[in-house]
Amino acid sequence: MHLSLLTTVIMASAIFGSALSWAAQPLTVYSYHNKPPYILTVHGKDLSKDGGLYHAFIEYLNSQQDQYQLSLVFMPRARLNSSLELDTLEGAVIGVNPLWFKDRAQTRYLWSDAFMQDKDVVIVAAKSKLRYSKAKDLYGYKMALSRGLYYWGVTEGVKSGDIQLYETDSDEQNLGMVALGRVDGTILSELTAEYFFSHAFQKSKFKILDTPHDAFARMLLFPKNLLTQFNALQAAINKSATDPVWQAQLKKYQ
Repeated sequence: MHLSLLTTVIMASAIFGSALSWAAQPLTVYSYHNKPPYILTVHGKDLSKDGGLYHAFIEYLNSQQDQYQLSLVFMPRARLNSSLELDTLEGAVIGVNPLWFKDRAQTRYLWSDAFMQDKDVVIVAAKSKLRYSKAKDLYGYKMALSRGLYYWGVTEGVKSGDIQLYETDSDEQNLGMVALGRVDGTILSELTAEYFFSHAFQKSKFKILDTPHDAFARMLLFPKNLLTQFNALQAAINKSATDPVWQAQLKKYQ
C-alpha cells in the first residue's frame, strides 16, 4: 500500500475509533409509576402528544451531558423490588424516595438530590363529611387504593382491619369508585388527580381534603454497582432543582 494511503487509513481509523469511544453509552431508567402525568405512554399506547413528566426529565438529562443516553422503561413495582433484592437491576429508578425502599439512611442505594417536590392527597366525594388530618381518621371507612403500593399509616390500618381496602389496578379506577359511591375515598398524587379532573372526571364531583396524606421529594435511585453512572449524572440531576430550563418544563405538568 502506498505510504500516503496507508497514513490516511490509519488516521481515519484513529478518528473513527475516537468517535466511538466518545459515543454516549446507553442507560435504562425504570419507573413503576404507569400513571399520568408522570408517564403518558404505557405499553406502546400513546395517551398524549408527549410522553409525560418523566420522559421530559430524561430528555433534560440527555441534553445536559453527553456521556450517557438515557431511555425510560416501565417496570411493575413487584418486579422492580425483586430485581433490587437480587441485585440484578441494570439501570436507575426515577421518581422515588428513600422511605419507599426502606433506605432512610440512604446506605443501601445511591440517591440523587430531588428533581421535584410532590404530594399525595386524600380525595372524597364532593358531599362527603369525612375530615382528614392523620391516618387514623380513615378508620372505619372504605378506601380504594392502587394494588401493591404502601401508604404510611393507612396500610397499617388495613392490616389491623380498621380500614376496609378495595385494591385496584389504577388511580383512574380509584376515582371511579369514589364517584360511584362504592368507597369513601382514595389517595393519589395531586398531579394525577388534577390530570384526571381535566381529562376523565368532573372535578366538581370530588373534594381534595386540605391536609395532604404525604409530601415528599422525587429522586433517582441507582444500585451501587452503577456508581460510575451515578457520578457522571449527579451534577446534571442536582442542578435541575434550580435550573430555569427544567423548572419551565416541570411547570407544564403542575
